[in-house]
Amino acid sequence: MTTSYKVQAVKELRAQKKLDRAQEEMELKAAREAEDKKHQANIKRIEKKLAKIAKGEPVEEIAKPKPKPKAVKKAVSKPKAVNKPAAKKRGRPKKS
Repeated sequence: MTTSYKVQAVKELRAQKKLDRAQEEMELKAAREAEDKKHQANIKRIEKKLAKIAKGEPVEEIAKPKPKPKAVKKAVSKPKAVNKPAAKKRGRPKKS
């Protein structure tokens, strides 16, 4: 039989996993909503552009803001491996 502290630990683990799954679900839902909102904004922008093209107006390209350059990490050189001399062969010498 299992001892009571093992049973209690399993119950706590299951409860924690249930909470983790609920939190992951909420994060995923928020990410999907943000992605959908971004997609809808993109569709509206394209519709406006197509409407201008249909009217014959010149379409100006909107310059997208450039992302900030990320900090450049310096390459850390790793020390090169030192080659060990080959081990001497043991056993019978070759016939000449």
